[in-house]
Amino acid sequence: MKRRSFLAAAAVITTALAVGGAHAQDKKFITMDSFPAGSTPGQFGIAFTQIIQKHLPVEIQVSVGKPATKSAVDAAMQKVDLFLTAPTINQFMQTRTAMFAKVDNAPEMNSNLRNIMNYNLGPYHIVVYEDSGIKTLADFKGKKVFLGPPAGAATKVATQIMEAATDLVPGEDYEVMRYDWQSAETAFLDRQMDVYIAPTTLPSPSVQQFALVSPIRILGIPEHAWDKPSMKAALGLPGRTIQDIPVGTYENQVNSEDVRTIGSWVGLGTNKWMDEETVYQITKTLWENIADLHATAAWMKGINKETVFYESNIPLHIGAYRYYKEAGFNVPEDQIPPEAK
Repeated sequence: MKRRSFLAAAAVITTALAVGGAHAQDKKFITMDSFPAGSTPGQFGIAFTQIIQKHLPVEIQVSVGKPATKSAVDAAMQKVDLFLTAPTINQFMQTRTAMFAKVDNAPEMNSNLRNIMNYNLGPYHIVVYEDSGIKTLADFKGKKVFLGPPAGAATKVATQIMEAATDLVPGEDYEVMRYDWQSAETAFLDRQMDVYIAPTTLPSPSVQQFALVSPIRILGIPEHAWDKPSMKAALGLPGRTIQDIPVGTYENQVNSEDVRTIGSWVGLGTNKWMDEETVYQITKTLWENIADLHATAAWMKGINKETVFYESNIPLHIGAYRYYKEAGFNVPEDQIPPEAK
């Protein structure tokens, strides 16, 4: 190669590297706590990250397996940027109750959290295999039961359901299986336990995979339990509703009647230190491409202007609030961030 041609080629390569380096420097790196792909928040997390990374110079590093309570604490301590918010966890933090009863600075940590949007996590599924012989919650005696991850908010709900519906004592009358969400799915598929309890969307890919292995029965909360103190306490917290699981929701579901249970709401959250412009662009991009989100799964069509703030009990992030005001959303007064007042 002639010297002039070589120098020209070198200049092109150098320029390309410089431009590529500039693009890499311009990219925003964000961390996010999510859940396994088969879960409701896992599905949302995948769809959300794909949309954001497609349309913005943002790279989101996602980790799974952490209880939502730990994610809330980590977000409040600036150890993670985006996470799964839960109104019940926010309530426990604010009031220093449940798993935060001995955490002196829990209210202060909660004041550091901000929301971007809320959505319906889905009803609590209490799933057993039909050949297990379990027909009611009272049949859990002597069985291996997954109530949720240790110290998780979902575990407390499942425990409240059992307290209201039966006289069984966890750890005495039945064995409590201590898994994270993903490990629990695998253990139930492998028949290492008898009962799987989790809040998840309708239909749930996780529950459907159980039904592909063997016919399943979904247990409901008995009528007498709804008036019990522990059930009223469960429903009295933010983010909890009553929801039905219809007959025929899943292939190989043997129920002959709809199942009534507790429904749950969660959201996409961050902390008050997250860059305003970044959160504004993320929120704007998500809503401008909401059709792509809806196309991912049928349940996501429930994410709309009417539901986005439902059951939230922490303020919006200032960046999200800025977008919602510009786009004409009706933001509740109690969700306006302190930074905007």
